[in-house]
Amino acid sequence: MLSPSASAGVSLLLVAVGVLLYLSSHPHTLPRNAAAIDSPKRKAKKSPRKVQDKPSEPKPMTVRILYGTQTGASKTMAETLEKTLFALNISGFHFQTSVVNMKDYDQDNLEQEDIVVAVLSTWTHGKPPEDALVFCNWITDMTQDFRVSKSWLNGVKHAVFGLGNAEYDEDYGTAAKNLDRELSELGSPSLVQLGLGDDNIDQFKQFDVWMDNLVAAMCEYSSEKAVAALKKSDSPVKAGKKEWLSQNEFRRQKRAKKAEVAAANGETVELNEEDLVNEQFLVDEFSDDEEQNQEKADDDSGMVDVEDIGKSMKESEAASKSREMVTPMQRKALTKEGYKIIGTHSAVKLCRWTKHQLRGRGGCYKHAFYGITSYQCMETTPSLACANKCVFCWRHHKNPVGRVWRWKTDDAETLVKGSIERHQGMIKELKGLPGLIPARWDEAFTVRHCALSLVGEAIMYPQINEFCKQLHNRHISSFLVTNAQFPEKIAALDPITQLYVSVDAATKESLRAVDRPLFKDFWERFLACLEELKHKGQRTVYRLTLVKSYNMEELDNYAELINIGQPDFIEVKAVTYCGKSDGSDLTMKNVPWHEEVRGFCSALCDRVSGEYALASEHAHSNCVLIAKKKFCRDGVWHTWIDYERFHELVTKFYEDGTPFTADDYTAPTPHWAVYDSKEQGFDPVETRFRRTKDGKVVEFAYQSTESGCG
Repeated sequence: MLSPSASAGVSLLLVAVGVLLYLSSHPHTLPRNAAAIDSPKRKAKKSPRKVQDKPSEPKPMTVRILYGTQTGASKTMAETLEKTLFALNISGFHFQTSVVNMKDYDQDNLEQEDIVVAVLSTWTHGKPPEDALVFCNWITDMTQDFRVSKSWLNGVKHAVFGLGNAEYDEDYGTAAKNLDRELSELGSPSLVQLGLGDDNIDQFKQFDVWMDNLVAAMCEYSSEKAVAALKKSDSPVKAGKKEWLSQNEFRRQKRAKKAEVAAANGETVELNEEDLVNEQFLVDEFSDDEEQNQEKADDDSGMVDVEDIGKSMKESEAASKSREMVTPMQRKALTKEGYKIIGTHSAVKLCRWTKHQLRGRGGCYKHAFYGITSYQCMETTPSLACANKCVFCWRHHKNPVGRVWRWKTDDAETLVKGSIERHQGMIKELKGLPGLIPARWDEAFTVRHCALSLVGEAIMYPQINEFCKQLHNRHISSFLVTNAQFPEKIAALDPITQLYVSVDAATKESLRAVDRPLFKDFWERFLACLEELKHKGQRTVYRLTLVKSYNMEELDNYAELINIGQPDFIEVKAVTYCGKSDGSDLTMKNVPWHEEVRGFCSALCDRVSGEYALASEHAHSNCVLIAKKKFCRDGVWHTWIDYERFHELVTKFYEDGTPFTADDYTAPTPHWAVYDSKEQGFDPVETRFRRTKDGKVVEFAYQSTESGCG
C-alpha cells in the first residue's frame, strides 16, 4: 500500500498526462490559450455569439435653477432645490442641476435647456432686484419682439417662485408673476403653478410646499421622457419595464422583504427619510395607461396652491388673531442682533449710548436736547411690525411688516414688566465693563425714560395707551416715534411725554422712494398724520433723516409740511450708515457731513416765516434741533423737560382728564447744549476721547455736576 505522499505524486502525474493528451488532440487551442497565459492583461476577443444590447440610460435632464435676490433668500432657496434634486439622482433619476445668478446667466442657452426654475424676489415698486433686471428685461423684450416665435421655448419647461410681501397688494410678487407669464407667452409649458412666498408668514415653509409639488412634477416629466426614449429605440426591452431604475427596484424589494420579516415577527416598520422620499417622488412603473394618468391628474387637482394658502389665512379672522407676529426665522435673526424678544411681538435692546454714558464717555442727543439720562433710558417697542421698509432702516428689514394688527396680542402690563426685566438683565451683564462708573451702574437699574423707537411701528399696538400708562405709573417718561401712516391712531393717543413723526421726504415721489410704504394712499395718510399732530397738546417733533441724493433738495416742500403740522421741535439728523445691507444700496457717500446738516437747518429756518430758530445740536450724532421761538424765554432756550412736573400732570390727567400742554413742563437748556456752543452738545462732565493711531485712549477724572448725569 502506497504512502500518502506517494499517492499524491501518482495523482499529479496522471493529471499531467491527461492534459498533454488533450492538447495533442486539440492543437488549435494551444496558441490562443498560451497567449492568454502569457498576457493576462490583454482583453479577450468578443464572442461571435449575438447577444441583446442593454438599453442605454436616459440622457441627463438639464435643470437650470436661476435666482434673483436682494437679501440672499432666493439664493438659499435655489441651493435647497439643487440639493433635493441631487439626492434624487442617487435613487435613479438623472437631473443635471446648476444654480446660477440671473446676472451671470448666458441668455443664449435658454432655448437649449430642458427645465428652467426661477426663484425671484420683488424689490421696490414691484420691480425685480438689481441682479435680475437685465435677464427679466430681456425676457420682456423677447415677448414684444415680433420676430420671436411664440413657440420659441416650446421645448423648455419652467417653474417660477416669487418672494415678496403681501402687504404691498398689486406689487406683491410682481416680478415673478411677469416672468412666469412671459415665459408662457414664449411657448414654455409650466411644470407647476406660480408659487409666492409672503415674508409675513414664513417664506421658506411656503417654498418647501411649492418645491414638493415641483419635484414631483419633475420626476413625472423625467419618467415620461424616459418612456418616450425607450419607445424610439430599437431595443427589444419593453417600455413597461424600468431597467434603468434597477437600483431603486432592488431597494424597494429589500424594503418589502424587511417588512415581511418584521410582520412575521409582530414588529412594526418605521419608514426612514429615504423611504419617505422614494415613496413620494419615485415613479413605480412607466405606463401609458390613460386611466392611471387621469387618476393622478384628478389627485393633483385637489392640491392646494401656496398662494391660495396665503389668501385663506388672510380671510380667516380667527387664524390671524391667534398667529404670532414673529416667525422663528425672524426671531432667530433679531436675537442674533442682540434683541431680547418679549412675548410674541415686542422686544428690547440696549442702546450703545447707555454703555457710553455708563463709562462717562458722553450721552445721546436726547441728553443734549431734552435732558434725559442716557444710562437710565430703555429702548423698546410693543410692536416689531412696521408699515414701511425704509431704505435707511438700520434694522436691515428683519422685522415683520403690516398695515393692520392681525396677530395675537400680548397685554400691556406683561410687555412693560418684561421689557424692564430684560433691560435690567442687560445692565447687569455690563458689570465688568472697562471704565464703568459704579454709581451710574447702580442707578441704571432704575429706568427713567423709554424710547419707543427700537424697531417697527409702536402706535400699531392695540393697547398702546395702556402701555404708555404703565410706563407713566412707574415714573418712566415716554418718547414715541411713528412713521406717519396711522392718523386715526395719533388722534386716539393719550398724552405722552413727546410724540415724534418721521418726515423722511417732502414730496410724494421721494417719500415712496425713501420709505417704500405698504399703503397705496401713503401720501394722504402722511399728510393726515401731520394735520393731527398740531391738535396734540403735548410736545411734538418732526424727525428728518437726511440722505444725500434722496431728500436734501426739497427745502421749500419741507417748509410746507412744517406749516401743516406746526411741530414744537424739528430734529434734523444725518442718516446713520450701518454697513452693507442686502436690503439697501446706501453707502457712506449718502451720509452728509455735520456742516451740511447745519447748512440745511439754517436754510430751512429761513423758509418758515421766522417761527423757528436753531436751538441745539449734538455734533457727535450729526444732529441739530430746530425749535419754535416760544421756547426761547428771556434769551434762554427751554428745550429740556421737567420730568417730575410731567408725571404730576399726566397723573392728574388719568385721574380726572385735566388737559395740559408742552408749555407746562419745560426746563432751561444748559449752555453746553445750545446751538453753536463750543461744546457742540457734548456734556462737559463727560470724557471726550479720541483714539490714537496705536489705539490708546486718554482718560480724564470723573466729576459730578448738575447736568442730569451724576
